[in-house]
Amino acid sequence: MDPLLAEVWGVRLWYYGLAWALGFSAVFLWMMLRRSYARLSSRQVWDLSLIFSLSCLVAGRAFQILVYEWEIFRGRHSEIFAFWKGGMAYEGVIVGALAGVVLFCIIHRKSFLLLADELVIPFAFLLALVRLGGHLNGEVYGYVTTAWWAVKFPHVEGFRHPVALYEVFKYFILMLILLVAGRRGTQGQGRLLGHFILWCGIFDLAIDIFQAPGALFRGVGTGCFLNALVALIGLLLIAGSARRGSRKTTELSTLRFAPASLIATIPSRLNAGTWFRILLFLAILLFCLTIPGGWSREWLYDLALL
Repeated sequence: MDPLLAEVWGVRLWYYGLAWALGFSAVFLWMMLRRSYARLSSRQVWDLSLIFSLSCLVAGRAFQILVYEWEIFRGRHSEIFAFWKGGMAYEGVIVGALAGVVLFCIIHRKSFLLLADELVIPFAFLLALVRLGGHLNGEVYGYVTTAWWAVKFPHVEGFRHPVALYEVFKYFILMLILLVAGRRGTQGQGRLLGHFILWCGIFDLAIDIFQAPGALFRGVGTGCFLNALVALIGLLLIAGSARRGSRKTTELSTLRFAPASLIATIPSRLNAGTWFRILLFLAILLFCLTIPGGWSREWLYDLALL
């Protein structure tokens, strides 16, 4: 499948970028619909959407350059923020999401655990879309296999495990787990965040079987150690949430609108500050469409993949 979505006035738009735009939109819509449960105002949801999206993009780009592609960009600092040339690290996005939520909570004096519990479900949806976009680019693949569902990727030999699709399924299953856990557990105590981290670690342990391991320690891939540590952190968060409170909740049993309308009461009553937030968020979504992939074009050229 051609990863190019369209070309408008000489600007190329990509399916990978569309995944980011749809993902950020989903995060915004979820939080706007459930802002009363998260104890946020409409304006605070706009602020959260801006901070969250920008932190994910900046951290994902920075991690890709500093960790994976520094040899390419070391002497070309002017191109570091050339998102339209590709380059977004998955690990950096996770760090950016965490940093964005922490920053928002500091600015608006909100509970981190309460907000994190609300965000993990739409964030899982965002990551599923991004992994799907990466699959369309042929960026994430595993070992050669004879399985009937194997995929022929354009830049490598043989049919291989579609690891990116495995991760897409992982996040959709994780969303179902979080919805069930949210209906039966405590609200705003970090329980959903714990489940998110726990199951990410467990699922990644299974998915890593189909990927070539990185560095080894006593014959075990370091990714296994990392995923086991992630799962342990999730367990500790769940255990800690049980001690912080045991109030049952049915707030995830139905999704309904908060008392106010989706954006505001009447468009004519929006002040300049709100309009600025709306336009800036729309600009970020449009900008996302220009991001071609998680791997930069320069890196692919250097690897003789293009």
